[in-house]
Amino acid sequence: METFPEAAAAATDAPACTFSQVVFIDIPYSYPPSSPITCRFTLNAAFQPNPRDWVGIFKVGWSSTKDYHTFVWVDAVHDAQQTEMRQAVFKEYYLPKDEIEYYQFCYIDNSGQVRGASTPFCFRNPSEQNTESIADDDLLVITTQEQVEQSQREKAELQKQLDLMRAENETLKRALLKDQKDISSSREQNDQTEAEMAKLIKEMDQVKEHNEKLKNTLQLQMQENDRLKEEMVIEMTKRMEIQKQNSTEQEKLSSLSSRSNEEKYDRAVMKINQMKEEHEELKGKLDAQSDEIAKLNSKLREADRELSNIFDRFQLLQVDLQSTTKEKDRIFLELQKLQSVKGNMDEVRRENQELSRRLSQQDSLQRAPQDDLTAQCQTLSKQLQDAQAKLLAEREEKRAVARQCEFAENELRDVKEQLTSLAQNCEMEQRQSSKFEMQVRELNAMLADKDIAIEDKEQEIRLIKQERDELSREVQVLQGDIERLRSHYANITSPVAEEMPYLQPDPIVAGSDAPAIQDQQDILGQPEHIYNTIDSLVVPADEEPARVCRHCRESFPGITQLELEQHEQSHRVCPFCTMICDSMEQSIFEDHVYGHEL
Repeated sequence: METFPEAAAAATDAPACTFSQVVFIDIPYSYPPSSPITCRFTLNAAFQPNPRDWVGIFKVGWSSTKDYHTFVWVDAVHDAQQTEMRQAVFKEYYLPKDEIEYYQFCYIDNSGQVRGASTPFCFRNPSEQNTESIADDDLLVITTQEQVEQSQREKAELQKQLDLMRAENETLKRALLKDQKDISSSREQNDQTEAEMAKLIKEMDQVKEHNEKLKNTLQLQMQENDRLKEEMVIEMTKRMEIQKQNSTEQEKLSSLSSRSNEEKYDRAVMKINQMKEEHEELKGKLDAQSDEIAKLNSKLREADRELSNIFDRFQLLQVDLQSTTKEKDRIFLELQKLQSVKGNMDEVRRENQELSRRLSQQDSLQRAPQDDLTAQCQTLSKQLQDAQAKLLAEREEKRAVARQCEFAENELRDVKEQLTSLAQNCEMEQRQSSKFEMQVRELNAMLADKDIAIEDKEQEIRLIKQERDELSREVQVLQGDIERLRSHYANITSPVAEEMPYLQPDPIVAGSDAPAIQDQQDILGQPEHIYNTIDSLVVPADEEPARVCRHCRESFPGITQLELEQHEQSHRVCPFCTMICDSMEQSIFEDHVYGHEL
């Protein structure tokens, strides 16, 4: 800051009698702080400026020209046309920082006399500026004691109203803090609800995957059942063919009188009947399993419907959660509005402080006239009414926010109940899924037992077929022997009948002529018992022996070894159980062979 000029310092405490020679114009109510200001003034025609004249900023109530806060020298103007209107610029660094006190410009000449003074002003932000004029504050008026007492009473009433407003502000602050705590707790509950929703979504995905696995298992089981049905149909056709062959063989075997063949045939028939009964039993079990699979399918469809219903409820809960989130955002915006209202309340409080300060200035100065004092009181009353209206509006907004918070809490409670019911439904679905798994396991165990039983039946069928093949081979051998014996008997019967009277007793059996002759007569007289002496007949040595296939055990007389090997290679034989599979298709034969490997 520059030092005061020596000439001005020498002329301090001079009476202000020439204030009208310099007039300051366009002085606002307040200047913004931390920015340079410019004051304009005009000089009287009779006044002659000096380069040592200066303009200072003084606090209102100053008593000496030494009480300046800062000053600037008056610039010398050489243009004659601009000598009447001049201006002084003050930099922001030297300006006062107090926003409560009032200041004024003063023009001091080189001799230290005050040549002009401006109206008071202050340094405030534009948002804190008061719209009422302060021109009346600079008037020096005379008032009575009654008016002073009335103004003091009005000041006391205003102070009471101000205290009430402060108490209401404190109440509103406490209510606002409570609302903020409620909103924070609501946010925590919303976060917890979102976490629970995410957990439920994960569990729903796991239930879906589990249901998909159950569906796939059931489809595979149904495919396996279809395959078993097809195999059963094929097995039934084979058994029908076997039955037809057995019936044909039964007709052939009916002509045989051998007890051993009849017993074997009876055993084969009994086994075939037993196989039929077992086939009927397996068919009944397969039908029962088909019914169980149908029931499981219906239960699975019901589970799918319940799952779809749960998914729909889950989507509704998501929609409710979104609406709750929107409501939370709206409450947050209202909270921001309440905070802005709080700021407005602080501003009102500052205005009330300013009013109190101005009232104190009025009491200290006691210069305001009755009319101006009444106008100021009316202005203050109007400001108090506006503040009360703002407080009422804030109360209504607080009540609305409280109602909205209560509504949001109710919605959150409903969402929690819905989530609890959804969790219970998920647990029920998991229990039903576990039941389905147990049923599928039992079905798999039953199918495994069925496969074992089918394999046992196949083994028995193979054994029966082998016995049947053995019986067939024995029958064929017997038929061949009978045919050969018949042909041999036809060749020897006629010569024996003609030469019997002339035959002599065999020297080996000479001691028994009569029994031999009787035996010869018995042979001739009873030709139906010729087969009792089959063992005594000899097959000619030149007859070639029949070759038998080692697979089908069928005899082929009159073929070579090479032809027999070609016949044996034409058979489709299982390498594990040596079962002949000529009538099987290639795929069924491969499944049969792979079944032994498993």
